Amino acid sequence: MNATIVHKTNVKDDVLDALAKGLPGILADTLEVAGGKVAILKPGQVSLEFSQASPRDIGSDIKIMVFARSLFPRTSKEKDLAIEILEKVVSLTTTPDIDHSVDIRLYLMDVGVAEHR
Repeated sequence: MNATIVHKTNVKDDVLDALAKGLPGILADTLEVAGGKVAILKPGQVSLEFSQASPRDIGSDIKIMVFARSLFPRTSKEKDLAIEILEKVVSLTTTPDIDHSVDIRLYLMDVGVAEHR
C-alpha cells in the first residue's frame, strides 16, 4: 500500500513528523479486512512519499492520496473508510494553535500480477 502526502510550505515539520509516525498505523487499522494474506495490513507495509506543493497550488494544506488494493469489504464501504481516515488524520495533525485543511483521496484498485516460470 502506498500513500502520497503533498503539503504546502505553511505546514510545520512537527505536523509532517506526526503524519510520518501515525499515518501507517491509521491506514493499517482502517483498511485491514478479514480474508487471507492479501487483506492483512501492517504499518510496516505502508509506503509514504512526501512532497511539497507548488506555490501556485490553491488546494488543501495537506493532501493525502492512499492507493490500496481493491477488496470487496473495502470497496463496499469506500466512502466510510475515507471519512474514518480523515477523522483520524485531523485529530493527529490538529493542535489548539495550529489548524490545517486536509484532503483525503482513497483509491482502491486492482493490482496486476504476472509470473514467468
